[in-house]
Amino acid sequence: MTLREKQTKFLIMDAKLVLFAAEQGSPIFCTEWFRTLEQQRINLARGASKTLYSKHLDGLAKDYVMLSDIKDDGIVNYTPEKYKDLGIYWESLGGCWGGRFGDNPSTEKIEGWDSGHFEYKEEGGDKQ
Repeated sequence: MTLREKQTKFLIMDAKLVLFAAEQGSPIFCTEWFRTLEQQRINLARGASKTLYSKHLDGLAKDYVMLSDIKDDGIVNYTPEKYKDLGIYWESLGGCWGGRFGDNPSTEKIEGWDSGHFEYKEEGGDKQ
């Protein structure tokens, strides 16, 4: 599958996620979509990312925050557990959810370190 085909599939999944969130009463706002390699290097250096090879580089990942979690001062405050329903829905569409990054799958609690991150999952494989 070409990158353009992957991006098209990702955007259709993304549209479904945004509608699902709104239907659940938790509208979401995209805080980041496409990143340059230079920005990814900066994010990695400051600890905002744990990889140089993010799906954001190809436009195949988005970071979201629930509108209710953005305070008037612009600071975002959310917990992984709050994004569990969105993450489970995203996984049902075939995506890879950042709330599982570092998660302990033997518990019901979501403990992953990037719960606002939703990315395209390669066919037959895990996050890349």
